[in-house]
Amino acid sequence: MKNVLTVAVILALGSLIYFSSGCKKEDTKVEYVMLVDSVHHADTINVGDIFEIFFYAKIGPNECYAFKRYVPAFGPSNMQFTLYGEETQKDGCGGGEQYLDGGGIGLTDMTAGDWTITVLQPTGVDPLESTVFVNE
Repeated sequence: MKNVLTVAVILALGSLIYFSSGCKKEDTKVEYVMLVDSVHHADTINVGDIFEIFFYAKIGPNECYAFKRYVPAFGPSNMQFTLYGEETQKDGCGGGEQYLDGGGIGLTDMTAGDWTITVLQPTGVDPLESTVFVNE
């Protein structure tokens, strides 16, 4: 009888803990355009070289923020990038500030001439612009 009572108490406590915690809804994820601090790349490259672009930005104030993706767009002598972060809205976001420290991409098959690189920013912030010259 004592064993049955012990098992009943354990089951009751387990049920109480399980049901009092409630149903955990899924964390909400919100995508946003990142504010890019700077872009670093070579001033001049040769046709056929890999052109590397490195982005620097503060992603967010804690570990609930993460770099998600970049979206490139290309024209005849220009390229445009938008970088996106994602915030996971939940309780208990620890850690310190999150940064994109030189996350980058490598591009090939660039034609000779001057190229303009534009990095779009959040609404109300001017885009970053720079140039690279591609030698024949």
